[in-house]
Amino acid sequence: MVEQDTAGRLAGAKAGPWWSGLGFLAVVAVPALWLFNTNPPLRRVMILTALGCALVCVMALMVHKRWARAPRTFDDVASRESSEVAQKSLGAVDLNGPPLVLPSRRNQQWRTLVWGVGACTAIIGFVALTAGAPQRSDLVQQIYSAGSEFVSLPAEKVTDLRRVNSRASSSYTATVVVRLPDRDTGDEVPATVRAKANDPLRSGDRVRVLYAPSQPGLGAVAGDERSLGSELRGETMPAWQRWSIIALWAFGCCVVLEGVSRRHGFRSFSRLGESDKALRGRYTNVGQYHHDGAGGEGEPSKGKYLEIRTEIGYAHFLTRDADKVPQDFQGQQLWLCWDANRGTQDGRFSPRRTPAALVFDSGMVIHGMLNATKAVALTGAGVTFHGSEPPKAAEERPLRLWDPGAKWLGHFGPMMSGLCVTAIACAVCLVFDIDGGWRWAFGIAGVLSVIGVVGAYLNLISESGATASGQSAARQH
Repeated sequence: MVEQDTAGRLAGAKAGPWWSGLGFLAVVAVPALWLFNTNPPLRRVMILTALGCALVCVMALMVHKRWARAPRTFDDVASRESSEVAQKSLGAVDLNGPPLVLPSRRNQQWRTLVWGVGACTAIIGFVALTAGAPQRSDLVQQIYSAGSEFVSLPAEKVTDLRRVNSRASSSYTATVVVRLPDRDTGDEVPATVRAKANDPLRSGDRVRVLYAPSQPGLGAVAGDERSLGSELRGETMPAWQRWSIIALWAFGCCVVLEGVSRRHGFRSFSRLGESDKALRGRYTNVGQYHHDGAGGEGEPSKGKYLEIRTEIGYAHFLTRDADKVPQDFQGQQLWLCWDANRGTQDGRFSPRRTPAALVFDSGMVIHGMLNATKAVALTGAGVTFHGSEPPKAAEERPLRLWDPGAKWLGHFGPMMSGLCVTAIACAVCLVFDIDGGWRWAFGIAGVLSVIGVVGAYLNLISESGATASGQSAARQH
């Protein structure tokens, strides 16, 4: 009965990525519908449906979090599995060669990519929701429903002429009275519009207006296809503004891809091949760079690393939350594996880092990166895999991946869920037609909520790593 309950909780934890993926699709759907759907009523319904789906995903994650995080059950199972792997591997290690097959880092790559693209999409989506118009104005909607048409009419009377100065140029606005022809009767109906022109308007000047020829009594709106075309077609913003937002989103995604490449690379590093090398070493301690450039090109000024002592010197292994690696790993023998083709002449495109992994004799595997320039100095030593096969005992060694970020669902707390709900509520408000000041208020609140969710996620990963470190230290004592 206990085993079934434990299996159920673990199954609930595995359902977390599925709900996260569904929530990611819902987040992506909102700005896509906002920018490209030209039917305002249908667009609103579809966006509200997507936001409702995102809210359901948040609630489902909270439910699964409670299901998978019963006191002293889920963490105990994970800790016991880690201990069993370590005990089994200690008797099956053959130090004559590293394993060819490693636990893949693909989940780490996808998790970073989805979180980055999701956050970028949500932030840019709030910018689009704030800057756009959720529906046609009342007068334009009435004219559109009655059959709209652009015409150029002479100004009968011009009043309230004002000059509008801007950095690029100056223009003039004025209240203009025009006569709208009735297509059915031929009569003319006077209408007052607020027109804008580059030169001062005078009586007799031509003014371009939008009106309904069959119902001129509805009135008119000053403008032409360029200024009113997007609103008339049901779009939330002009084409230039829409594509500017898309370009901004694409730039953000490129930044996310650069972060994935810098932190994990694009290779899963699950099987070592001809371009890879392995070097015997020992994990000594956690180091930290104290100034820019100390760790090589592109390294942060205070970045931390795992110091690996090898037969030809020390290597700096770059991994996320290096200071959260369990303390009982210190002093253990390991294999340092890396892609020796990165950063070399005619090698793969990777000017700064190359994928690497630490394979401890206890069976634990930590994925990370090496500075590509410093990795070149290690190529003269170690084991190559071209034309050689490691011992069978090394291939049968059970390996376990150290990945504290995979347990983020167990730490999905009230703060993260509250920020998600706040962001969804702000997006719902922006779907409706509200005043400009309130639109910016909800937009800023939504962006801050998304930033808070990302910050909470990064902090929770560190807390997860600290939990793993504490559990390992407890097992050691």
